[in-house]
Amino acid sequence: MLSLAWKSLLAAATVVVAAGLLTGCDERPWVTGKADPKEEANFRQAEAYHRLGQDPKAVEYFQRALDVNPRNADAHLGLGLIYSDPTKIPEYGFAYYHLNRYVEMARATNDPIVVPLIQASGLKLAERYANAIGKIQTQGELEQHRRDRVELLATVTNLTERLNLANLRLGLPPVTNRFVAPRTYPVSTAPVLPTNAPAAQRRVAMTNQFQPSQSPASSGPAKTASKTHKVQPRETLAAVARKNGVTVAQLQAANPGVDARKLKVGQELRIP
Repeated sequence: MLSLAWKSLLAAATVVVAAGLLTGCDERPWVTGKADPKEEANFRQAEAYHRLGQDPKAVEYFQRALDVNPRNADAHLGLGLIYSDPTKIPEYGFAYYHLNRYVEMARATNDPIVVPLIQASGLKLAERYANAIGKIQTQGELEQHRRDRVELLATVTNLTERLNLANLRLGLPPVTNRFVAPRTYPVSTAPVLPTNAPAAQRRVAMTNQFQPSQSPASSGPAKTASKTHKVQPRETLAAVARKNGVTVAQLQAANPGVDARKLKVGQELRIP
């Protein structure tokens, strides 16, 4: 039979255990506030590594301290200070998070050191993502400019060719610019008329100048070999010109009704 003292001790222990089970409280001293979280073993080890300049190990043990006690504000502060220092382990996203958690837990909204560090980490994050977004936008704009330039060059080439054909008919010099290679036009074989020749006679001579000539020995119409190209999927006017060894200007001159921006698959183009 147990003595009265042992019975009393067993009853007291049973009451303590039962109270703990009923309340569901966490009896770890650094969680309940009965001990300073800074005295927790992982936190003390992290501070020792931090003083020795071994920051990767300090980060590891500060994180262990948070695994043991997620309410350890000083562990958040230690991580935030390491991550916000560009000479240590600059991870400004982590720095921003841990420093904000420290301010929230420690109610240190006016801390003269931590608050500026939070602002600086936020600015570093903004700069990093702004640069990334800016690069994406710049690449897109450059690609759009390149497409616009190709379309503009095709339009200028087409208009220059038409203008030069008109100037040729009017006896004016051809227009040249740095976008379009000069084109050689056929030398006129029409007789040179005096300036006092009747206007009707000059018009007839100019019209005949551009009529296709036929050899007297030819018994029928002249046969000229014509080369065509069928547009393939995703093929541009420039690609067709490169494949056939001609310039874009020559290709457009041979196909004046073709819009370079609206090529269709299977469309036939005349190759000069």
